[in-house]
Amino acid sequence: MRNYRECFENLENDEESAAECIHCLKKNGEQVLFSDSKGRLVLGRENYDDSAEEFMKKISTLLEIRSREDYEKADLKFNLTMY
Repeated sequence: MRNYRECFENLENDEESAAECIHCLKKNGEQVLFSDSKGRLVLGRENYDDSAEEFMKKISTLLEIRSREDYEKADLKFNLTMY
């Protein structure tokens, strides 16, 4: 298992790389969730470690996820919850 931070190394400015980043995070044991209060995707660890916050904001923007409904649409398109 690799360090979750390595998953962000190949994040580019397109939705495919954002989806691949989520797949990588999940393969490496990270919880990727939609936060209603933040209106974006978060890592479960953000409760105590906010080092991934900017990456998760970027991923949410690239995938146009601003609501739970947006997350469900992106999941259907990219199978984000497969792991």
